[in-house]
Amino acid sequence: MKKIPFILFATAVSGCASTAPAKIGADTYYASKTNTAGMFGDVSAVAGALIVEGNQFCGTMNKEFELVTQSVTQNIPGVRFGGASITFKCVEHAKSPVMRPDNGVSTVRTN
Repeated sequence: MKKIPFILFATAVSGCASTAPAKIGADTYYASKTNTAGMFGDVSAVAGALIVEGNQFCGTMNKEFELVTQSVTQNIPGVRFGGASITFKCVEHAKSPVMRPDNGVSTVRTN
């Protein structure tokens, strides 16, 4: 009887969604991961883990990782777990291994 709460907790944690890199275009991949630590977890750490996994994935093809987009969803207690998703390319020579803060959109200011 004492094992039932533990079994329910283990089942809930193991059911968290995570995707392996899925090809969505020419040398372009998508991966996502749910924060398994619930409301106490750091979703930026989840995004970092995805980037590490993407680097390793590209390395198996002797290519370099190039981040295209990154999305982070914050935890909302009682509503949803947070998580992160990235799209990335595996290229021969990465032009910009880190995504620009403006997601590649430039603005020109005139005074």
